[in-house]
Amino acid sequence: MPQEVFNFHKTERLDWSDFFESDENRDAILRLAKWPNWNDLGLIVHGESGTGKTHLAALWAQTANAVYVLKESLSHNPRDLFDAECNFVIDDFDGFINPQNYDWIFHFLNIAREKNRFFLLLSRSRASILSVGLNDLRSRLIALPSAAISPPKDDLLLKIIKKIAKDLEIIVSDDVATYILNAVERKVSSIAGILKTLDKLSLRQKKPLTLPFVRKYLRCF
Repeated sequence: MPQEVFNFHKTERLDWSDFFESDENRDAILRLAKWPNWNDLGLIVHGESGTGKTHLAALWAQTANAVYVLKESLSHNPRDLFDAECNFVIDDFDGFINPQNYDWIFHFLNIAREKNRFFLLLSRSRASILSVGLNDLRSRLIALPSAAISPPKDDLLLKIIKKIAKDLEIIVSDDVATYILNAVERKVSSIAGILKTLDKLSLRQKKPLTLPFVRKYLRCF
């Protein structure tokens, strides 16, 4: 009978010390770490999917007492968001920034300045901001400080694999880590998902994550 798998103690830690600083993300980390001593109330962090923007934003949200602005908010007056004493994160800003939402975003930025609230915008690239059709909004966004995160290189991804494995309380050898890196999509979210799946499979079968074991199951994904 397969061993039952429980998740009662295997949770990812969310701490600044667990986020690997590298050339790819150093500018973003340093800017976020300076809060509340920012040069502006807002900051844009942009980079491809899987570069760690969401993780960094979650760390900053914990530090800055920030809440996430959901797309459902677009059907309400942006001023309603400011009833609570908090700062803000808008993840997937590219999904917000379309013509029917221009006025809402413009008012949100104005109210944030009026109320002296900080906000963090996450975007896949600067292109979505530069293409905004409302001149006043585009100029506001372009004037905001920004930091880019580049796709992680092999050495950083290997460290991330080891970090995720440590959080899951599993042992991953260097050869297994390298094989996983070369066999799956080179995104942190994809790597984390594969490691969690492999962990569950190894627990059910009571087998360690050896290279033959990982090879066998990665062919199925």
